[in-house]
Amino acid sequence: MELLTSLDKINVVLSKYEGDMVKIWLFDITHTKIALKITSQKDDEIIYLVMGNCQYIKGKFSWKNPQLSVSISFDTEHSENEYIIKDNKANFELTCNSGIALAKGIESEFGNSFDNFLTK
Repeated sequence: MELLTSLDKINVVLSKYEGDMVKIWLFDITHTKIALKITSQKDDEIIYLVMGNCQYIKGKFSWKNPQLSVSISFDTEHSENEYIIKDNKANFELTCNSGIALAKGIESEFGNSFDNFLTK
């Protein structure tokens, strides 16, 4: 399993990975912690994008052929960084202010809830 927190490295992986489908996969009861699952029929590895303290979401719960990118901006109103996942083609946006991580690996390396997400 590979775990990344650098936005530059995350964007490189996202641009090279030929995902067929993205879904909102995991979330806590308040929806402040959300994981997007990206799968490919060409590759056994899957990608999860995990964001904490989510503040805003716009778009579908799943869509085909994702073209995701991650950026950071400074929210002057709240004096904090804001992390943004976007897919302009799908009209999707998810923002948070607690950081982002990308986990890439095979399905068996991940749990099915945030309680046991990273099983190894």
